[in-house]
Amino acid sequence: MTEDARSGLFQSNSIAENYRHYLLPTVFEPWARHLVQTVAPRSGLTVLDVASGTGAVARAAATAVGPTGRVIASDISAGMLGEVSRGADPDGAPIETLEAPATALPLEDDSVDVVLCQHGLPFVRDQAAALAEMKRVLRPGGSLGIVVWVAAMRLEPFDSYGDALRDEGIDEPFTRAWDFDSFKMTRAKLVKILAGFEGAAIETTSLRLDWPSVDDAVNGIFGTPYGPVLSALMPERQDHALSALRDWMTASPHPLVTAFVVTATA
Repeated sequence: MTEDARSGLFQSNSIAENYRHYLLPTVFEPWARHLVQTVAPRSGLTVLDVASGTGAVARAAATAVGPTGRVIASDISAGMLGEVSRGADPDGAPIETLEAPATALPLEDDSVDVVLCQHGLPFVRDQAAALAEMKRVLRPGGSLGIVVWVAAMRLEPFDSYGDALRDEGIDEPFTRAWDFDSFKMTRAKLVKILAGFEGAAIETTSLRLDWPSVDDAVNGIFGTPYGPVLSALMPERQDHALSALRDWMTASPHPLVTAFVVTATA
């Protein structure tokens, strides 16, 4: 999703497909709708969705800006970007895709009205550089909207996915795989990297996961970089990990998830 060393793990087509099927409707689309409703881009504006993944924010923005607007979905994963237009509003803006890292967007200065980024910023190695790029492409007075998971708080389902594999005693499958806070951010870090923007506001918001079934909650692991690791385990260990996940998801099927919702002006 971004240029972090871990981002190559999102290149798999199987991850993109499972991400879209299991995680997108329950985990990411509700946050995408909340972010777009918070920033409220007007009809006809140009919106850039950074670290778009499979395009939940881009599709919500396309509906918001309408057919006279423009939406650009950027990501480093071609597999993820290949899912962006699936289910897009036929009456919304067309969605363009741009395969590019968050720190080197091939767009002109002052070329977009709104920049949005949902849960991708923690995966960027140089987050300050990514924010500088977002400000560069924003027109003066343009709007920024970001959502990131809150550090030091449990994040479902991803912490449980990691726990299930770590409890199997396997080595870290990728950089900082067991450092669950590496997928999240602190308020202090956000304040620091937002220094170049005007009127930055950071709100703490919680949404409840509404899984259609326990099976969907469990199988969501295959839409993450943990999925190929789980698939490579011997059948007995794989079954043990999935059983542990199922027990947890059955006991807590609708956990509350908390994120920072950031708004600012260029």
